[in-house]
Order: sequence, then structure tokens, then C-alpha cells
Amino acid sequence: MKQVKHVFVGILSLFVLNISCQKNSVSATATLPKQVKSDNDTIIEKSGIYLISPDIKDIDSIKKVIGEDRFYTVADDANFYISKISSVLKDKLPTLKYGKIDFKNENFVFDKSKYQNNWLIVDYKSGNKPEIYSLVDFYSQQNKSENSQLSSKKASDIESYQNNKDFITITFDINNDGKEDKIFSNKPNTGDSLRVYFYENEGYVLKLKSINFSQDGGNQVSQIKKNGKGFSVVTNFPKGTDRYNYFISFENNNFTVNKVIHEMSSWQENDNQTKICEFHPKIDLQKSSDQIFNQLIAAEKNAVCTTKKMQ
Repeated sequence: MKQVKHVFVGILSLFVLNISCQKNSVSATATLPKQVKSDNDTIIEKSGIYLISPDIKDIDSIKKVIGEDRFYTVADDANFYISKISSVLKDKLPTLKYGKIDFKNENFVFDKSKYQNNWLIVDYKSGNKPEIYSLVDFYSQQNKSENSQLSSKKASDIESYQNNKDFITITFDINNDGKEDKIFSNKPNTGDSLRVYFYENEGYVLKLKSINFSQDGGNQVSQIKKNGKGFSVVTNFPKGTDRYNYFISFENNNFTVNKVIHEMSSWQENDNQTKICEFHPKIDLQKSSDQIFNQLIAAEKNAVCTTKKMQ
């Protein structure tokens, strides 16, 4: 009888010990730390084109460095290029605001802190390392692709302007490649259209659709001529008392207004003086007419002006 009692106690002790071990095991497992990914990181496995843009913390930092006014100018330019890029893409342009992006299939981690540009385009094709572009560079690449498609168009596109009585045709080598290019511009008081065609691959390719800076009831285009690697457009007020000279350069497949000279004189004044103001707006002519003139107005506020006696 004593032996049975001892066996029962032994079994009971083993049962209690087993429960105690299970409790300790669960308790130990519960205290292990979980691996939580940072909110500033993400993983991408799917091919696509992605927009990297600054988050609120980045924006505050940028404002402190360049000032709030300058930030909004930069942001406006970025939004322009984002709009242009998005209009060409078939799919929506996803926006990412992560500090690090892990393309784990390519063994590549994108680190935003290593790039100076705050807005970037990531072009990722599965099986290849992602390509990183500034907005301007990616937009230029899109333009090259579009222009190669436009080169297949018939000469009727050119002839439609050449045969239009409201347009003038100017021919000279704009980009200094030894080939004569063409500019078509509305004549005074017929509109403000300006088209630039480059001669490429034995045909003319449309490079720019923009404005000639003519304004209803105001200055009208009076001259377009070659200027370095680019051209200049001159507009005059009908009475000749107000003259703008817009200097346009062609670089990195973009047309940019780099300098403007504004000459003003009044027929009502007897001192025969002309006021000359110069400013440097750096405006991409792919922008809309309103955007171009708004930036011109803003830039002219910082113009450097002098006066001279009229001959």
C-alpha cells in the first residue's frame, strides 16, 4: 500500500512539473522582441515608375535652408514636371515618401539621404537595378521617345504652317548641328503660337510648342533671330515705346528663357530717356502661357535697371 502511494505521489509531481515547464516556456516566448519595420522604410517587388517626394519633415528642412518663398518656386517647378510626366504615363504615378526603399529582388536599397534632389523618379524593371532620375532628366528622356515617334509624321505638318498666311517661317540652325531648323510663329495680331522643328533623320521633328510672347492689346512679336545655341524673340508695343527681348537657349533637350531685356520710353516725356531692365527668369517654355507670364512678372520685380539718353 505504501508503494502505491509513493507511485501516485511521483506521478502527481511529474504532472505538476510538466505544467510548470509549459508556463515558463510560454512566458519566455512572450518576452521575445518583435521585429518591426521602420515607418520610413518600405519594400518594392513590382516593376513600375515611382515618384520620390519630400515628406513634412523634409519640407520643413528645405524651407529652413532656401527660404519659404524659394521653396514654393521650386515646388511649383517640380509639380509642373510631375504633371508632364504623369500625362505621358499610362498608369498612375505612385508617390513614395520613404527614407529607404528595399528592392530586395535586386539586392539594392535606395537611400534618399544620399541624393541632393528632393524629387526623384525611380524607374524599376524587375530583374534590373532601379534607375534614379531627377524630374528634368526623366522628362527629357520622355521627350526623346516622343520625338522619335513624331519623326515618322508626314511633311504635311510642316506644310500646314508654311501655307498658313497667319504664320511666318524663320529658318536657321538653332542647335549648331549644321542643319537648318525651322521656327513657325504667328504674325502680329494673329495669335501667340510658336513652333520649333529640328531637322533630324532626313525629316523635321517637332521640338517645341509654346508662345511668341505676343499679348492681346499689348506687345506683339516683331523679330525672331538666332542667338548662340538658341534664339531670341523681340516684341514691341505698337507705338514702339515698349520693347522686350527674350533670350532662349536650347540645352539638355529643353528650351529655357534665360535672360530678358525690357526697354521702356514714353512719347509723353521730353527728356528722351530710355529705361533698360535686365532679369534672368530661367523659365521652361514647355509650361503653359499663364505659367510663363506669371513667372516673367515675378522675375521682373528683381530686375536690374539703368537709364540712357536716346539718340
